[in-house]
Amino acid sequence: MVKQTAVCIAVLGIVSFGSAAAPGRQFSSAMSCLHRQAAKQEDRARRAQALTLAKAIHVAEAGVVRRTRQYESLENLPTLPAVPAGFQLSLYAGRAGYIFSIKDTLDPCRFAVFSDASGLLYEQSALDAPMIAQ
Repeated sequence: MVKQTAVCIAVLGIVSFGSAAAPGRQFSSAMSCLHRQAAKQEDRARRAQALTLAKAIHVAEAGVVRRTRQYESLENLPTLPAVPAGFQLSLYAGRAGYIFSIKDTLDPCRFAVFSDASGLLYEQSALDAPMIAQ
C-alpha cells in the first residue's frame, strides 16, 4: 500500500504541477495569488468549498470501498457537493486506490487541493519554475 500511495503522489505531482506550468505560461513571485493571507472573502469561501468537497470525496470513497472492496470513479460516487466556481476536479480511481485534485483555474498561481486514498489533504500553489521542458 505504501508503494501504491507513493505512485499516486508522483502521478498527482505530474498532473497538478505539469498542467500548471503549461508552455508559454510565466510564473512570478509578484503575481496576485488568490489564496494567500490577503485573500478576499469570496476566495476564502471558494477555498473552503473546495476543502468540503475534498472531505466529501474521502467519505464517499470510504463508503464505496467498504461495500465493494474497490474505489470508484467520480460518476459512480454518491452525491457530492458542487465543484466551487472556478475550480476543476479530477479524480482517478482504481482497485488499489484513488487520487484527486481540485484546482482553482481563476488563480494565477494555480492553487490546488489534492489527496489520495490515505485520506490526508494537501493544498498549495504551483511551483514558480515550469516543470515541462520546452
